Amino acid sequence: MGRLDRIKAEISFHEKMFFTAIAMILGLLGWAANNYRSTDAVVLFLATTGLIGAAGFGVWNYKKVKQLLEKLENAE
Repeated sequence: MGRLDRIKAEISFHEKMFFTAIAMILGLLGWAANNYRSTDAVVLFLATTGLIGAAGFGVWNYKKVKQLLEKLENAE
C-alpha cells in the first residue's frame, strides 16, 4: 500500500469515527431529554460525562482529519 493510499484510508477511518461520535452525542442527548425526570441524578451525570467524552472524541477526530488532509495535500 502506498503512502497516499495509507493516508486516504486513515482519513476514511477518522471520518467514520467522527460521525460515530456525532451519533453518540445525538443519542445521549435524545435519551437525556426523554428521561431526565424519571432517572436518577447519577445516571444523568454519567450520561453527561459520556456526552462530553463523545464531544471530545469528535473534536479530536475532526482535527485529525484536517491534519491528514493537509498531509495528503503536501504529499501530492
